[in-house]
Amino acid sequence: MNFNYRGSALVGVMVFLVFAQFGFGQAAAKNSEAAVVFSILVNNREGAEFNPDWLILKEVEKLKNVRFAVRLGKDGAYLPALAEAMKSADIPDIILKVWPDDIVQYAEAGLLLPISDYEYMMPYFTKYIRDNGLRAELDKLRDSHGKYFLLPGYQREIQVQQWIYRKDIFDKFALPTPASYDDLFRALAVLKQKYPQSAPISACWGGAHLFAMMGAGYGIQAGWNGDRMYDRASDSWKYSPGTANWKEMVRFLTKCYKAGLLDPELFTQDPQAFEKKLGNGSTFATVTWISSGFSKWNKQLEDSGFAGANWAPLMPPKSTVGMEALPSVNSFRKGTAVSVGVMRKPYFKKLLEFLDWMYYSDEGRALAVWGVKGLTYSEAGGKKEFLPAIKTSANPGGTMDGGKDFGLNLLFDLCEFPEYEDGKKPPAIVEFLGQSLERKLTVPLEPKLLLEKSDLDGVKIIEESLRSYMNEAMKAFITGTADIDAGWKSYKETLEKKGSVELERIWNAAWKKGKK
Repeated sequence: MNFNYRGSALVGVMVFLVFAQFGFGQAAAKNSEAAVVFSILVNNREGAEFNPDWLILKEVEKLKNVRFAVRLGKDGAYLPALAEAMKSADIPDIILKVWPDDIVQYAEAGLLLPISDYEYMMPYFTKYIRDNGLRAELDKLRDSHGKYFLLPGYQREIQVQQWIYRKDIFDKFALPTPASYDDLFRALAVLKQKYPQSAPISACWGGAHLFAMMGAGYGIQAGWNGDRMYDRASDSWKYSPGTANWKEMVRFLTKCYKAGLLDPELFTQDPQAFEKKLGNGSTFATVTWISSGFSKWNKQLEDSGFAGANWAPLMPPKSTVGMEALPSVNSFRKGTAVSVGVMRKPYFKKLLEFLDWMYYSDEGRALAVWGVKGLTYSEAGGKKEFLPAIKTSANPGGTMDGGKDFGLNLLFDLCEFPEYEDGKKPPAIVEFLGQSLERKLTVPLEPKLLLEKSDLDGVKIIEESLRSYMNEAMKAFITGTADIDAGWKSYKETLEKKGSVELERIWNAAWKKGKK
């Protein structure tokens, strides 16, 4: 069924009529009596709330004779919803949107199906893993017994978190594009003189995002990347806030703070206050996600009187220890878990067959992301493209939302389509990220460290105590209320008293045992 679309408004009307003609509102009633029903936990996204009449659900029923008994968890509080579901007497068959660390405790409690035991029942999955060379990555999901409990989603190792800077301001004062932290410091020092009320480097979340990004350039884990790091040179695990490179990172931040370059509200401001600074001209460099580009902030800057305002991505500057790097990217992003209880249900085989098809077949993956050919997307020469009615970043004039109106890219969207992901980004961002990928700037993902269950509670207590002290000490060093050189010995001794050495002992004992 081909239409000659001439305008997005017309397309919206025609798509609606096509849906009515095909009877999607009645959802393949011919097969309703025989349809199998799977219970499912769904993260309910604000602005695209779950709708039982979504096209994707109707199409799944038509193609696979499958329906869902849906339990909703608020997207912003999904982990509590997951915990509640796992404590219930009727754990959902299918649990959407979970990361490996989210499900460890439930797997250990015997509540989840070991997917690794049933690979032989999922031919699309095994083919997908083989064709994309993902067996080694899949093995990283295994526990100490060699089992994994997640159907994982694959993504390219493109780091969409990047440094950004006010290119227009740098150009205005003939400042060179920073290639190092020293370059960045010198340029921002000039801008601080030009704009005394500015906060040249800003961030939020207590600085956790900034520290994580900078940590890559110092060869350590920091910020929200955590405190445990694998040192490949010594084949051992270390507590990164006690390392020399952590000290050097903090030393540079201290230098920036003392010069008035680091936002004094860094440790306390919320994301809204941070974003306001990106749009009012008071910040010139930061780290953030760049997938959507910078049109919103550039428009706000224009409205604030900055003609030609232009935030732009910046290749990671070389740190003061000479490293140019970005945090690692896990090839496996969010996944789906399955309740172990499905083994006792008559539709066990059908459930695995459905998930195998939905997530890893070309047909299922296309449905999850693109929808229905001829209704929501077209295809020519092997390239898929949303119809003009569908609103995207490349087509803001569309009249219909793929997620809100049809359920696309919300439910079963695990393994990425490069053309879909790139189609959501401005062309300049796609080009920049391609260059970043070519330069192999993301550091390798750390190996998996398997801790014994008996060690987990003790490790958690030590880590919480250390983290609280380390965060306070870091703040004191950066703001100058403590001197990092004079106070380093005392700081290290306190870390050791609070358990950093014991942590490293546990980690390395587990590492040696796992290698054997």
